[in-house]
Amino acid sequence: MTIDTAGRAREKGIALVYVGVFLVPLLLCTGLAVDLGRGYLVRANLAKAVDAAALAAARNIIAADPSQAERVADNIFYANFPAGFLGVTPTKPDLQTRIDPDGSHIITVMSTALVPTTFMRLAGRDNLQVAALGQATRRLVDMAFVIDRSASLSGAFQQVQAAAMEFVGKFDPGADRIALITFSSGTTVATENLSSARGFDRAAIDADIAGMARNGATATAEALYQAWDQLRNVPYGSQSGLRIVVLFTDGSPNSFPGQFQVMSPAPSGCITSTFFRGNPVGGTLGTWDYPKVPGNGSTTQQPDDLGLYDTYAADVKCVSPTDKPCGGYHSGFSSDLHKQNPCIPYLPNPPQSYHARHVSSGIPTSFPLWSPGQRSLDPPLPGGYPNNWFSANNAARNLAETIANAIRSDTDGLNRIRIYTLGLGDLLLAGEGSRLETGTSILQRIANDPASSDHNPDQLDGRFFFAADPAQLNAAFQAVHDEVVRLSQ
Repeated sequence: MTIDTAGRAREKGIALVYVGVFLVPLLLCTGLAVDLGRGYLVRANLAKAVDAAALAAARNIIAADPSQAERVADNIFYANFPAGFLGVTPTKPDLQTRIDPDGSHIITVMSTALVPTTFMRLAGRDNLQVAALGQATRRLVDMAFVIDRSASLSGAFQQVQAAAMEFVGKFDPGADRIALITFSSGTTVATENLSSARGFDRAAIDADIAGMARNGATATAEALYQAWDQLRNVPYGSQSGLRIVVLFTDGSPNSFPGQFQVMSPAPSGCITSTFFRGNPVGGTLGTWDYPKVPGNGSTTQQPDDLGLYDTYAADVKCVSPTDKPCGGYHSGFSSDLHKQNPCIPYLPNPPQSYHARHVSSGIPTSFPLWSPGQRSLDPPLPGGYPNNWFSANNAARNLAETIANAIRSDTDGLNRIRIYTLGLGDLLLAGEGSRLETGTSILQRIANDPASSDHNPDQLDGRFFFAADPAQLNAAFQAVHDEVVRLSQ
């Protein structure tokens, strides 16, 4: 062997030694990159799964039954991270909830996983532990739920009751607040007043819904007023993050409360020269729906205005002089829309509503029956603004929109109030009233729906939902709930 040959052999031997020395670290580094990359993929998918689970739990949180949110969270978690993904089986997601002082549910979901290693086993590391935490916030809800119980609901009433009870069941009786207001000619707050205490009695609300009496007219304005009053009654520091009014009805406003001078009764009608007892009588004045809509018995070509009704009765109750039957003080069915009512000849003077009952402080107790741009009233006579179907029906519609505007404009609370409206039936699509306008357009204005031609961008947007027939009620109420949940997150 020559000297050069021997040198080259020694160099080869040294190179093999170096390769042997560095091979193990090189393999470890390669393994680290491969195993850490695999761990990163597992961690990313685990994070996606816990985030989705937290959001799902937030949509279904019920403090009285936390298992419901847990079941939904588990299902969503495993749909996003199935067992065995990349050879990994994560721990069961751990769901924790708390209520923050601002009235929000904070939902936290956490899970861990052990990622088996391949190359890193050479360094004695058999697995990598990864963890992920997802969090979602659901603002709690203060809701005034307003349900129409007027006579026009007819055969749909039981389906309305069932759908309303199912809707109430979607909220958290341990944390959300719900006040139930029902209305026809009279308006009632069917459950106890909203207060600083959280939660609601679902069984009591269901019983009140089941016990509603279907009768009377549509005094939407007073119902909205009572809904607003209930939301205002929750102390500032205790209010929920989402404050809403949900109004269900099948018709347009046609009645309103006030203080009226009622003429003295006589066997043949009214004595037009003297007022009964001389003092104004508080009550609600109702009107028939006009014009006639084929197939709808609550509409007519010869409308009447009549009253006075008890503004706060759970059924139709008369408060005008008791020696005449309820509704006996009326103008009489006539095609003359401006025929003056001989028994209640004038609207309140000045023309304004009157709201005798309220539980919150600082709420106005009267509102104008007409404002510039609204439906007109007949010009005043020497005794005041004449009461006839034309003026009374327009006043009822004006007042509902005026009070809805006051609700949305209220800045006294921790958060401003949204209004959602839900309408049932084809009557809302028919042209009615002095302007032959649809009930849909009125409910859009009450909600401040962006689809309304009178949408106010300076107020919170609401939405109008429509059910063409009773079979669509559950889906319509579900759409309202989905919108509320969307806003609560």
